[in-house]
Formats: sequence, structure tokens, C-alpha cells
Amino acid sequence: MNWKIISRCAIGTVLLPSTVLFAALQVKSISPKPQSMTASLAPEIKIEFEAPVDPATINPNAIMIFGRWTGVMPGTFRREDGDRQILFTPAKNFSAGEWITVAVSKRLRSATGDTLANGYTWNFWTASGRGDMTLRLKSELPVRFVNEPKVRTYGAYAGDLNGDGYHDFTVPNEDANDLRVYLNDGKGNYAYSSRHPLPFPARPSTNEGMDFNGDAIIDFAVGNIRGNAVSVLFGDGRGGFLAPANYAVGAEPRGLSVMDLEGDGDMDIVTANRVGNNLSILYNKGDGTFLPSQPFEAGGQGETACAAADANEDGIIDLFVGAFGSKEMILLLGDGKGGLTFSTKVNCGGTPWMVAAGDMDGDGHVDVVAANAVEHNVAVIRGDGTGRLLPAETNPVGNFPLAIDLGDLNGDGDLDLVTSNYSSRNWTLYENSGNGKFINPRSLPARQAGSCAVFHDRDLDGDLDMTGVDEEADIIFLFENAGATAVHEAPSTDLPRDFSLAPAYPNPFAVAAANALNHSEVTILFTLRQAAKVNLRVVNVTGQIVAVLVDRVLPPGDHRAVFPARQYARGIYFYVMTIEGKALIGKMAII
Repeated sequence: MNWKIISRCAIGTVLLPSTVLFAALQVKSISPKPQSMTASLAPEIKIEFEAPVDPATINPNAIMIFGRWTGVMPGTFRREDGDRQILFTPAKNFSAGEWITVAVSKRLRSATGDTLANGYTWNFWTASGRGDMTLRLKSELPVRFVNEPKVRTYGAYAGDLNGDGYHDFTVPNEDANDLRVYLNDGKGNYAYSSRHPLPFPARPSTNEGMDFNGDAIIDFAVGNIRGNAVSVLFGDGRGGFLAPANYAVGAEPRGLSVMDLEGDGDMDIVTANRVGNNLSILYNKGDGTFLPSQPFEAGGQGETACAAADANEDGIIDLFVGAFGSKEMILLLGDGKGGLTFSTKVNCGGTPWMVAAGDMDGDGHVDVVAANAVEHNVAVIRGDGTGRLLPAETNPVGNFPLAIDLGDLNGDGDLDLVTSNYSSRNWTLYENSGNGKFINPRSLPARQAGSCAVFHDRDLDGDLDMTGVDEEADIIFLFENAGATAVHEAPSTDLPRDFSLAPAYPNPFAVAAANALNHSEVTILFTLRQAAKVNLRVVNVTGQIVAVLVDRVLPPGDHRAVFPARQYARGIYFYVMTIEGKALIGKMAII
């Protein structure tokens, strides 16, 4: 059966029905509340259950906390109220204005051995600092190599690939059949880092980042329009990806969403296939590889776009589907067991090319927005919290909008939006008046095409910036938000000037290779610009200290520490260097 929210208390915790009709672990309350826009950069996450939880099952495999750009968040779990409450404290900050996912899986058990019947997932946003709707162009970055023909850059992902706390940038290139990675230099600028070929013909486009194999490193999934496939690339933790694994899906996958359909803690993939007139579902086998795709009829024509969020507030993620041919927005409800069920559909006010989900009017219910390409408008379709959709409201934008993104650009506690307008060669920014009505449209120029855009705090100054893509000129545009005030606290990943920490190597540390070569340790290099008391420690994904490598005063200069990795269990570890209250964090894997 479906469970829905029946009340919200003043402190922002959501209370859920306590009636138990079957032997299963039940979630009673959660905090921050779903769709909240005001969470701090290091929010305490609380989950209250109807019955005591087995402490042995509380771990990151059972409860994953993932930031859209930050990735898997390490931290510390603690128990209260007779093991009925689990509280998670992040080990570092999320970034401002970031979409956060908390996914509790069936791996969590009660003290009597019962599991969550369907898992439980919700989303919220960290707060953005006060910003300015008038973004300023900081710089342009060419994607095309010297003497290279057009690569047609389309698609954008701003996840932190190397664990240094800053947002990197991954772009698919449709004509070059590859992905290219640009690493953030710590000041909000990008430098080309690596190229990752995809099988020909590919024409990669729609994409999403997620930890698919459970190693706490961001992986990447991209839909290949011409190849009728999805490529999944595991992150290497150093800012690049391993070779792709490719999975056949329906014809012309134009939309891609990541969601835990089965509540088992493994993220699955859904594609919207325009020419196939259907969806394809890729179920994760638990190790980041996927079963052969399963077709699913969504009930529209030309399914082109999709976005995942909990529309009926039962703790199970649902799917919004934009149908290009029939000009509809379709809502499919997840059942927590791997299935999707048709709920409703409404006229989209145009032909949806890309969609995004979030609470647009501040009522706590998920809404959906669509960039309608042919009609040159953006549609806002409100949800009522029960799995129903209200009629679309449209606003004009530039010609042929292909992409859309949401974020609190001016820091006033609601979601603003941007559309990427191909034919008018620009981006349209709309300010949210606070109740889901959009005002004060502004235009930002591209060179030849407005193709993609994402809001993210690229320079970690507490307000949202924007990174745009021009697929005809093959240029990345860096737009900067001057901002007015930072949000809550300065990001803990802001790099101090008096010391630096280099990436650990080898990383990942491969036990089999190390045994063959008689290697046993990971090396960590760091530099001090003046004498200081240094604490360098290694912690696991639950925040527990597993080794202290340095804890003493050191002179200025270059230094070396070693971590005896072969002595430790396979998994993800973080190395944390602290000097006078300032900290740098790196990530490493033992595989």
C-alpha cells in the first residue's frame, strides 16, 4: 500500500503513519524534511523508526547519503532513543544549493530481523547564499582540440570526480563519441584532464553521475542516441573513468534517470527512448553491473525526458516522463519492488525535450518543469503530493529550448530556473516569485547555440554559479554569481594557503597487484609553507579513525606519509590532514 505524509511539525521533521499492517521495519519521521530548501551545508540527518534498529546493520551500504555534485558523503552514524533513531553527521560539507538524496535500503534491519518493506528515499536541498540573478561571464573554455572538427558537446555533469571538494565538469560529445573531463583548479576554473572514448556509433548525450558499484566514488552513466545503449563508466577516484560497460536499451535514449527501484541500496537506471516510444529499465546487480534492459510502456508517444523524485510522499521514488510526440507529462509511481505503475498524465503545454523536478511553490510537494522545444516555452506542472498533477502553466523563453535546470540562484529560499535555447543562441533565467510564479526573465548570450546549463557553486563561495555548453561552438561558458553573503558557514573544503595535500598513490590500491609486486602501502605527499602541528589520519566511510599517520610538529617543506593499505579491508577510506583547525580531505580505495 502507499503511505503518505499526514503532518509536518514546526521543526521540519516529517511524521508518517504508525499503523503497521505487516511485519516490516517502519520509518516514523525524517529530517531535514523532504524538498526543504534551508538545510545547512553539514546538516544532521535524522531517521526515526517505529522499532529499534539492529546496530550491526547501520552502515553506508544500508543508508547512502549522496549529493548531486559532492557524491557519497562520509560521516558518522550514532543511535538514540533505544536504537529507534539514527543520526548521521557529515564528515565534510555539501556545497551550497545542492540536491541531496538519502536512500535507506532493505539492508537495514530491526532488532528482530525485520527489514524496510520497500526501502525509503527522500530528497532535500542545502541552502544557497544570497546571490544575484544577473550572472557575469567569467571565461570561455574550448572543448574542441586544435585542428579537430566539430565534436558537438551536449550534456553536462558537475560532480567532484577526484575528491578534492571542488566541482569538476564532465561533458559528452555527440560527434566525437567520447566524454571529456575538466578538473576544477580550486578557484572555479577548469583545465582539460582526460578523454574517454565510447563505442562507435554512440552520440552520447543524456547523463547522470552516481555511485553504482558501492565504492563511494562517483561513476557516470550516459545514454548513446545513435548506439541505442547506455554506457556506464566507473570512476577511478583520481578524476577519470575506467573503460565503459555498454548496455542495449530502446531506440534513441534521450532521457536518463537514476533511482533505486527495488529499495535494495543499488542504484538502477531508466532511459526514455524517443524513437522506441518507451522506457528501458536497467536493474543493478549490486556490483555496478546491470541486467539486460527491460522495456516498459509509459503510455505516451515519443518518451524523451525523465526525472526521478517522490511524487506521492510514500518514501519511494517515482518517475516523471516527458512524451515529446504526445505532448504529455506522465507520472509513474514506484512500488519499491522494481516496478512502476501509471498514475496520471496531463498536457505538457508543448513538446518536452528535458524535464527537472523540485518543489517550485514551497508547499512541500514535488513539481516538475519542462523545456518545451517547439513551442519555445517552459512549463510548470504542480504535484499535489498524492501522485496527481495539475494543469501546466507556461512561460515564454528563447527559441528551441533543449535543456533545463533548477537552483536557488538568488538565495531567497525558492527554486529559480534556466533554459538553454538552441536557436536563439542564449540562456533564459527566470526568477521564482516564491509561489511558483516566474518573473523577471533575463538572457545570457551563447556563441552559436544555447545547449545545456547547470547551476552549481563552482568556486565554493556559498552562492550558485552557472556553467553552460554551446554545442555548435563546442565551448563551455563559466558564468559567475558575485553573491552578497555566504550561506551558514564557509565550505570546509576551501583550500588553505599555508599547506597543500597531493592525491594519494597508488589510488585505487589493488591488493592483487600489490601482492604480485610486493607493494604494501599508499603514499601521501603534502607540503608545509611554515612549521606547524600536523595531524594526518585515515578514516573509514563511517567516520571511524583507522590509522593516525602523523601527529606532531613538522618543519616547512615537502613531507611524505605512508598508509599500510595491504593490512586493511577492501573499501573506501578518507585521509584527513588538519592544521590549526583547517582541514583537507582526500579519498582512496582499496580494491
